[in-house]
Amino acid sequence: MSSSVMVFKQTDAGAIPEDWEVRTIGESLQFISGKAHEQYVSRSGEFVVVNSKFISTDGAVRKHCTVNLTPAREGDVLMVMSDLPNGRALAKCFLVEESNKYAVNQRVCIFRSKSHDPRYLKYILNRNTYFMAFDDGVQQTHLLNETIRKCPIALPSRNEQRAIADALTSVNDVISTLERLIAKKRSIKQSMMQQLLTGKTRLPGFTAPWTETKLRDVLSFQVGFPFKSEFFNDTPVGVRLVRNRDLKSNGSPIYYSGNFMDSYLVSSGDVLVGMDGDFTPCLWQSGRALLNQRIGRIRPIKCVPEFMLFALQQPLIDLEASTGATTVKHLSHKDVESLVLHLPTIDEQNAIAQALMAADNEINRLQIRFRKAQYMKTGMVQELLTGRTRLPIGEVPA
Repeated sequence: MSSSVMVFKQTDAGAIPEDWEVRTIGESLQFISGKAHEQYVSRSGEFVVVNSKFISTDGAVRKHCTVNLTPAREGDVLMVMSDLPNGRALAKCFLVEESNKYAVNQRVCIFRSKSHDPRYLKYILNRNTYFMAFDDGVQQTHLLNETIRKCPIALPSRNEQRAIADALTSVNDVISTLERLIAKKRSIKQSMMQQLLTGKTRLPGFTAPWTETKLRDVLSFQVGFPFKSEFFNDTPVGVRLVRNRDLKSNGSPIYYSGNFMDSYLVSSGDVLVGMDGDFTPCLWQSGRALLNQRIGRIRPIKCVPEFMLFALQQPLIDLEASTGATTVKHLSHKDVESLVLHLPTIDEQNAIAQALMAADNEINRLQIRFRKAQYMKTGMVQELLTGRTRLPIGEVPA
């Protein structure tokens, strides 16, 4: 990428390089509104109906129709014109890669051009700040045709559009590849759990029979303490508290500056479970902290905690599902200790845990790469679509 000094000009589309131009959608693109296809929807239809759900899920959720009133062509950019407050669909775009396949529904529009790179148009128009400014977070947003036509877009030369699109498409391909790989590894891990945790598949060297065991005989379940909120603070003073929300996300931590008993200290490697709502156990990996109320810690007596991390997942899911849908779901230490599982020897528990932890670690490494690729793409979009970073430009083939 080039970082030489450039001259910028202020435009309706923001500050852009002096050699770029700004034109409205109405001036530079053909604009076509979609039409209602609901009456033609059929599972046997040959056309894919492009509605807001289709675009917001990147094509994962779709329905078909037998008649195509607004056919999309290869190279068209389709955009959602209406969405709920703070929705994820408003102004999201979809690039058509095949003609005679997609029927554009009402409240979705087509942008068509022979002069501009369609991939560049998708990147510059997708969730464009001009469109997003109409979402007030209160009312449903409906982008009017004339409003859309007035949207200013920054347009470099066709060659530079292609170079930008190539770069962003490359990083998108990396992200898509990592998404597929993560999904594949998760599927493999799930299969490993189903085989190894039931004894259907045994690891090499293990033949001893498994024993039906009530969990109170091999573990205890420690319930957290109701620490006083008057000593809570959001600055790193005291010791971090483990709350239910902390088990599923890396949100803003809360700290406790009062007195406490060491028996409520947890550390990385402890198996914890939320006792309200979602009972899925997790491995705490954020260092020294305090076990707050409505959080439980699985304490091994004659079992391997990492093995229990995996072995308890399905039984706790079943326990959660057995609670009435209209009832607030609460987990008690008796619920856990009363469970009955078939358990292998300690050595086999360790081996199974190591195999599953290795699968988890591989998924985590891929997720880190995935987040880095997403972050890189965000930076590239900000740099390339504003011209702050310029790319070498080749000749466009005739």
